[in-house]
Amino acid sequence: MKNLGTYFLIAIVAILIIKIVWFPNEKEVRVEIPPEIKEAVKATVDNVNKNIDKKGYEHAVIDDKENIIKSFGQLDDTSKRKLDSVMNLLAIERKQFKEWRQYNTAIAAKDLPAESNDTGYSFKDKYASIEFISPKDTFGKGTFNFTYNAEINYAEYWKKEWFLGRKKNYIDFWIADPRATINGVKRVKIEPKPDNVKFDLNASGFYTNRLNLGVDGGLSVGRTRIGAGYYYDMVNKQWRPLVSLKYRILEF
Repeated sequence: MKNLGTYFLIAIVAILIIKIVWFPNEKEVRVEIPPEIKEAVKATVDNVNKNIDKKGYEHAVIDDKENIIKSFGQLDDTSKRKLDSVMNLLAIERKQFKEWRQYNTAIAAKDLPAESNDTGYSFKDKYASIEFISPKDTFGKGTFNFTYNAEINYAEYWKKEWFLGRKKNYIDFWIADPRATINGVKRVKIEPKPDNVKFDLNASGFYTNRLNLGVDGGLSVGRTRIGAGYYYDMVNKQWRPLVSLKYRILEF
């Protein structure tokens, strides 16, 4: 039984070595823009759904599939330069980049009531505080002090058009101020690369004409899984190794 346990450990170690040596995760995969795609992707999102909620806040909602690319080669030159500037600001490389979004917003108001005080005039509400300090003499210049408390919100969620419909995922952005408007949205996201190589270790059991309990580990490459296990036969009261090979035909 000791030899069988040794064989099982050797099998697990061999699987780990195959994963590390043959399938390193850090290897960069470059996907160039297909020749049939003639128009480069722009960072600007064209399909933005704007709506006003019950509190008067304007929302900008986009589909979460907007502007997802496989490589920077799919972007137009303007978007590339913008993202290079962003990555330079964050001190990261392209391989570290996952997603970037930019919301162009404006906050405007007219005829705000000004209150006089000892130093000049002021306005204050839940969001903004504006103060004008009068000049101390005739030839002096007045000054403004300005503070704005921005409540910026971001949410991701899904909805259905009807109860049997498919779920659609959305990205929602708004500022909690009825005076705020959203003029545009830009977004670029790198499509996540699926991890086709996985290692697993499990407590396991199976039944034929008798119950067997034990542990197994395996290496999955795409739809194929190679596994090795060590099981205890509940009838013969013996441990025994098991090697398996599986191919996933269908998944939901």
